Amino acid sequence: MNVVEFHQKIEQIWDKIEEQMEEQGCDVDFDRQGSVFTITFGDRSQIVINKQEPLLELWIASRLGGFHFAFKDNQWIASDGKLFQDSLAEACSAHGEDVEIHL
Repeated sequence: MNVVEFHQKIEQIWDKIEEQMEEQGCDVDFDRQGSVFTITFGDRSQIVINKQEPLLELWIASRLGGFHFAFKDNQWIASDGKLFQDSLAEACSAHGEDVEIHL
């Protein structure tokens, strides 16, 4: 994957996250600032998702900690095999919103 494809894939993911969380009635706000996508919850806690262009990775930070995902087999996968969308759903739950994320 080249850098342009990387950015396109991430932007599509961010669009899907916003769309799905809004459809599920989540009490959250979204903010995009360059390579950082922030989800702010009703209690003002946040999940931060960011693009790591030099590594072509997607990173997430939440109450559960920080995790790194690489694009393999058409999915974003952490080194432990966990999928990005599953980690994001778990993080949202830890912040008080139960959601299903399908990428």
